[in-house]
Amino acid sequence: MFVTLPPDPQLAPMVAAYWFIEDIEGAFAGQTIQTSPIPMAVLSVNIGRPNTGEDGSVLPRASLLGLQSRARFWRSCQDTYFVMVMLTIPGLVRLFPHTGPDSTDRILDLGAIAGDALADALSRSVSAAFEPKEIAKLLDHWLIARLASSQAVLELHRISAAHTVLRGNGSVFDAAEAASVNRRQLHRWFVRHTGIGPKELADLERLQNSLRSCQRKRGDADLGFSDQAHKIRSWQRRLGTTPGRYEKTGPSSVADHFKTDASRAEPAFYL
Repeated sequence: MFVTLPPDPQLAPMVAAYWFIEDIEGAFAGQTIQTSPIPMAVLSVNIGRPNTGEDGSVLPRASLLGLQSRARFWRSCQDTYFVMVMLTIPGLVRLFPHTGPDSTDRILDLGAIAGDALADALSRSVSAAFEPKEIAKLLDHWLIARLASSQAVLELHRISAAHTVLRGNGSVFDAAEAASVNRRQLHRWFVRHTGIGPKELADLERLQNSLRSCQRKRGDADLGFSDQAHKIRSWQRRLGTTPGRYEKTGPSSVADHFKTDASRAEPAFYL
């Protein structure tokens, strides 16, 4: 099962969607699953048995996956069922500020960020609800409560303005102009809250656009790259393959099974 549900409208700028991934019967059990780095963070809550990471460790019941600089490998198991809260850059900065350096290329136990009591309560309520629509309501409630109990960092709106420019294939200089700060200050803000600088985030945006275009056979897979060599280097560095090889082999069976609607601007997460 692959289901996507929208968040409460109040959360829309911060949460792109709730993704529900279910493989209770274990169709992909034991398989190595590869995911792409995306310009988003992911809050995950396991309802069934958690997957294992690259090092073989069992994932936390609830965790925050920060921005990733490269593809990651996971191993699925029977009774897999989890929900992913797809956090936008403004969502990461608003809901989990100052976590960038700790969460980049890592998976953090939600208890270490939100407190064990709140994380455990969320995990238990989500597991008890089981049905996607009910879980979405619980996630809405938990995230809105987190908003109400915290203040936004002062630089949030400036980071959001800069990110809008970067998503539109704008330069770091233009992003700094939109944020009304110099590039050095903008870099400090991005690293503090996302773990990476605006230049690297722009690269993730380009790569995601390219991968999404290749998977869905629509859009411009070259958009934002200065030339083919630039595009190939980005693919090799972050995905471990080239656009040509990927087009020949095609997406994995997992990517085909859990693919998103091609008409919507959802990330190409599974390779």
